[in-house]
Amino acid sequence: MLLVSVCNPATEAQSTLLQADPLSWAITPLYSTTGFGATGICRLGDDLFIGSQSPEATVTVLDARTLSVRNKTRMPGARDLHSLAAWEGGVAVASSGTDEVLWYRYDGTQFVERTVLWAASSSKTDTLHVNGLAAYGGRLVCCAFGRRFREFDVWSQRQDGFIYDITGERFVLQGLARPHTVVFHDGQLYVCESSRRNLRSAERSLLTFDGFTRGAAWLDDGRVVVASSRARTRSRSTGELIDPETVGRYAGTSALHVADLDGTIHESVSLADYGREIYDVFRLS
Repeated sequence: MLLVSVCNPATEAQSTLLQADPLSWAITPLYSTTGFGATGICRLGDDLFIGSQSPEATVTVLDARTLSVRNKTRMPGARDLHSLAAWEGGVAVASSGTDEVLWYRYDGTQFVERTVLWAASSSKTDTLHVNGLAAYGGRLVCCAFGRRFREFDVWSQRQDGFIYDITGERFVLQGLARPHTVVFHDGQLYVCESSRRNLRSAERSLLTFDGFTRGAAWLDDGRVVVASSRARTRSRSTGELIDPETVGRYAGTSALHVADLDGTIHESVSLADYGREIYDVFRLS
């Protein structure tokens, strides 16, 4: 079973957490974060954490077995939550609004013991847009868009995004166009290069889709599920129009795409009835 988070919902009534059956591809709306979209998803034991697009860094905690809501709690010191990852017995989070990757222990009711794992800058503001996180084999990596030179610059115009190995303290890949959803599969690193509408490895682009790619998870049979979203016509951070001609031509679709890494796309499942923008795809079982 897959969980799919929906960000930037059009209405408060819109479900921001969906369940996708990888056999029938039936889509079931599960939960609404009440006025805010959902972002990163991770699991730690029987606790399932869903990040929320809220003014305060808020996480909804679900029972991973029943998907019932256990708790809603804050991540003190974080701002504009993006991806979450289970790490070292706690939860690492991309705090985009502070340019940091933070770590917290969850004591069953709240997040405690905040630690700064990596600061992309000293600004305490969103200057590089740190967003994706992945943990594998003792490594924790993140991705970011790269620096905006001025507050009113539009990130869609940047192509100096990167993947950074926090544990190894080194850059893994640079020159990316708005990277999201860095993931590991069989020890290999992959990333959604959103502005180029692809899923790529460290070496090359592997799959291209109709839409802004963000969210990926692997199935047991080796196929990958990649989410695409409708492209924004206006910057969420600045309000500026984004490349009107390009967006008009490649606005794309909100969907889940089932594919092989050889370039074969087996199926595309429309999510247009559930939202324009998908953030995360998480394999629950």
